[in-house]
Amino acid sequence: MSTAEGGPRAPAVSIIVATARDTGCRRLVQAVRAQFAASPETDYEIVLVLDGCPRYPWLTGDEEDMRVIVLPQRLGIARARNTGINASRGSLLAFLDDDCVPADTWLPELLRMSTKYRSSTAFGGRVIATAPSNLYSQLRDGVYYYETFGAWYTDGASSEDVFGAPYVNGGNCAYRREALLGSGGFDALLPAYSDVELGRRLALAERAVLSPAMAIHHDHPSEFRQYMIRCWRSGRARAVLWRHRGYRQDSPLAVGRTITANLMWHNAVHRRRRITASPVRVVTVLTCQEIVHGIGYTYALLGSLAGRRRPGDRAGGAPGAGVAAGTA
Repeated sequence: MSTAEGGPRAPAVSIIVATARDTGCRRLVQAVRAQFAASPETDYEIVLVLDGCPRYPWLTGDEEDMRVIVLPQRLGIARARNTGINASRGSLLAFLDDDCVPADTWLPELLRMSTKYRSSTAFGGRVIATAPSNLYSQLRDGVYYYETFGAWYTDGASSEDVFGAPYVNGGNCAYRREALLGSGGFDALLPAYSDVELGRRLALAERAVLSPAMAIHHDHPSEFRQYMIRCWRSGRARAVLWRHRGYRQDSPLAVGRTITANLMWHNAVHRRRRITASPVRVVTVLTCQEIVHGIGYTYALLGSLAGRRRPGDRAGGAPGAGVAAGTA
């Protein structure tokens, strides 16, 4: 599309996908194109950031609706997303994971909310497991998402818009361009939780709206090892948040209290009831989850106290701050 002066017109929506593996990325691109084909009045672009991986064979270079950025080395999800932010032109900057497929209602709901709630900064919705019977998918949905966003998140009958969410999921979200650029983007130091931290920094509990129908179908971790790696990363991330941002909910005292309460009470009494697997197996995995999370937290905290610099740290300026930090 072009302006009256002959220059390119900025699209309404930029879809930013940070990817490091060619497993479901082509499937996602096809699904995104199908969404916009059903809404031809909405201009869009796809910004595909290849995070330190070779260019995928199916990318021909002739894609008019897509720009491909190949990073020479792996920078991590936050910096890859920040690279996509800098390269994007849309007034709405949407993020999707490369292992998901948006529901048919995803784009209509995003456009509806962005028009209806003009004072809102960010928009999001549900992340639905593609394998709902898998234990680790159920733990993701029935424990983390349930406790973070509320019971509506796992209620397929829910249809009302939701306010007061602490953040919007990084793999299924959209931000108004000016707000995201003004915030400095995702914190590049974090190995996980960069979407959580951005939600805190932007005060999204007061400025975001979620719709159950703005949903994606996502491939959650399906194996014990994958699930534990996520727990390890989340523990490390909370230590970084405490050391570099000073959030009280990530202090050693707060983390220790939460882990102790989960081990002593919540896992066995409340959480196991939301999962269909055997109670013994559920409690066992949840116990491992808390222990690995705590070890990751302690490891990162002790490392930072000892003055060891992590690969993502940079000298000068606010630690990990800024969209520009994601492109260096």
